[in-house]
Amino acid sequence: MTSSDTTFKKKELVMMAVLALVAMVLVTVAVVPSLRGKVKEAFVSSERNILAKVSGSLSPDGPRVTVLKIQSKNSLSVEVFSQGDGGELTLIAKLPLFEARDGYFLYKGNATNLALTDVDKDGSLEIVAPTYDDQMVPRLNIFRYNPNTKSFDRVTAPEGFETK
Repeated sequence: MTSSDTTFKKKELVMMAVLALVAMVLVTVAVVPSLRGKVKEAFVSSERNILAKVSGSLSPDGPRVTVLKIQSKNSLSVEVFSQGDGGELTLIAKLPLFEARDGYFLYKGNATNLALTDVDKDGSLEIVAPTYDDQMVPRLNIFRYNPNTKSFDRVTAPEGFETK
């Protein structure tokens, strides 16, 4: 056996040991949820992402609004802005969504994750924002504008509500 053969075998052994160590670390991170979460936090940014935008008048005489569905680090929210005559936007409400996963639903033949629609057929539009909970159960978050309090109320879909 020559010295180059011995050196080659030593390099192979060191490389195998390093690869085995890396594999053990990766498996440990993948198996332990707290470690997996910490590694994910290191790579996921904390900035806000706009997932969807929709604009319209909430009622014939109501405010013209722009609605944004926002994803932050561990949460989803809906932000409602009133539109002035000059096009300027003013935040009027920030509505938290209690689930952290974005969802979609079929609305007039198109998949969407945010809509303005007349859910209860009263002539006023409601904000509809679907989400999924931790068990991947879909939730339909519906918000109705209350002109008396100038705020949004969370409501449930009426019996037989169809979005098609």
